[in-house]
Amino acid sequence: MTNLQDIIGKRWYMGKGRTPTHFEQIDELTIGSASISLVSLRFREGEPDLYLLTGNDDFIGPLLYRALGKTVGSKSFRSKKGIFSFVTYSKFERDDLESLKPISAEQSNSSFVAPGKIFFKIFRRLQAGAHPEEEVLRFLNEQGYQGSPELLASCRYTGDDGKTFVLGILEKHIPGAQNAWDVFTREPTAEKAYELGSETARMHNALREMDGCEAPSEMPPIEKLRRLLEQSATASGFPDAAGNDELTAVQAILPRLQKIWTDTAPNKSAIFKPQRIHGDFHLGQVLMTPDARFKMIDFEGEPTRSLEFRRGLRSPAVDVAGMIRSFAYAEAVSKKNMDNVRQAFIQGYAKTANVSGNALQQELKPYIIAKAIYEACYELEFRPDWFWIPARALIQLANPGE
Repeated sequence: MTNLQDIIGKRWYMGKGRTPTHFEQIDELTIGSASISLVSLRFREGEPDLYLLTGNDDFIGPLLYRALGKTVGSKSFRSKKGIFSFVTYSKFERDDLESLKPISAEQSNSSFVAPGKIFFKIFRRLQAGAHPEEEVLRFLNEQGYQGSPELLASCRYTGDDGKTFVLGILEKHIPGAQNAWDVFTREPTAEKAYELGSETARMHNALREMDGCEAPSEMPPIEKLRRLLEQSATASGFPDAAGNDELTAVQAILPRLQKIWTDTAPNKSAIFKPQRIHGDFHLGQVLMTPDARFKMIDFEGEPTRSLEFRRGLRSPAVDVAGMIRSFAYAEAVSKKNMDNVRQAFIQGYAKTANVSGNALQQELKPYIIAKAIYEACYELEFRPDWFWIPARALIQLANPGE
């Protein structure tokens, strides 16, 4: 990958809405036939972004084979402007590294897998500091929590200026697991949802004592949504599937949504204290094993947010609301009623967390509104054909009982 257009065309490119001008290579590590490099991408507006680029992805496994040690510990490689470090936390079969193959589906990061053995994830857009996925997995492993993958190794880069970036993590791959999105869109059952709710509460219980940053503001982007609605209403060719009637309806209820948010603001919690959470919790972030157990994955939080926000102490209701909204998307795609699934998830969570189901329902209101507002903004910007999903939720939330 050698030019600006190659970067802009990737899904993990985070500069949408800004005008890129040029990029420059900051540093590089080459081992054998493989290389990884850090590239600074500058924009006409705002601060530059730092990205991790790879050469031939087929050589990532051999690079890791040479870079990771045979025993627990660290190996370092000096580069022109810093040090690349490869840290092994737990023993594994090093020969499996050479069989790592890239997963073709592009996400906000890039992944490689040796099925049933190991899984490697590269973080494409880099931010200096502790990475939430690495530190959460390490903490959960140390707690003996069984509902997440085992962290085997990580790689980092420390520049001569002292800033450290986590570049990627190596996990144990879970054999035979299915993505929970596929499970619930194919065969949604209350029994599975109840167990997922219970496992979510166990995850939160395991994370309760973990340190984090000061709790961030949970204020939803209502003004951004107002602006996007106005732009979409005047844009030519707004998709019929999105529903122009829903554009008008959501515009009309924004004051009501803001009042509901203010009246039920998260800082008035009666049942939860701020703590570390998953932070980007939905069906796509959960696996179901062949014995119907759930495993939580992808603890990096929302990639567009700052590391401080993603490492913040927040209410567990954020995750619960995220999953409730994920069921709404699964319902829209599968066209299967999921009212009993949502209720079973809440019941499973409440039972395991030892909280009142009714109190939990009340606690979720502002977080579900906030999540649906974020979804509406995202869909208007990137997938207007899907806008109707959060739009209908917002209309219902603003008019309960109708």
